[in-house]
Amino acid sequence: MTPIEWAALTKMPYWLARPASELDKLRKGAVRFWQRVEDALAWPAKQLDPMTASLELVHLLAWERDIEQIQGETEAVYRTRVKYALKFAKGAGSKDGWYYMFKKLGTPWITIDERVSETDWDVVSLQLLDSDLAERAGLIDNICRQYGRTTRRYQFDTIASMPLVAPPQDFALDSLTGIAKLSDDIRPALGLALMDNESHFIIANKKQLIS
Repeated sequence: MTPIEWAALTKMPYWLARPASELDKLRKGAVRFWQRVEDALAWPAKQLDPMTASLELVHLLAWERDIEQIQGETEAVYRTRVKYALKFAKGAGSKDGWYYMFKKLGTPWITIDERVSETDWDVVSLQLLDSDLAERAGLIDNICRQYGRTTRRYQFDTIASMPLVAPPQDFALDSLTGIAKLSDDIRPALGLALMDNESHFIIANKKQLIS
């Protein structure tokens, strides 16, 4: 819905638009009245969207879509889960569906690995940032129970990001060697050889920063 530009709609000629005049007060009063009418007419449409509906109606939509509010969950994440409940259910179990779901829930840094070597075939590894797992442990557990495959077990692996400082150092070596051999033979064999050698090295030192 395109917002109405009330200032442009109620603009008066400059000889009438004197601030704080009686005509200007009437204009402001009319604008407030029609803004309330606009809000009243738009209210039913806003209730269809879980992101803008009142929280009481969001609870009804959540019950209809088999969504339960998790303890400690933010309202924004709760509304997002209600809004995309159907898409989350359609993508349940698949990698693309889980990547889409975690991105919508504000956790884009995730890697999903299946059939990990030296691990039971039914184990799925979810690799998340350590901060995301600590802050959203309840949400991730709920997602695994509701959208995980019944024949799979899910384990969590954490990823810790660490800044590295690696100043590059460059040095090169060029060498040229020539060998000549004289022979008194009337039919001298090939006695002239030329060798060319070029080397190039780049070294980077790693420095670990602990914060």
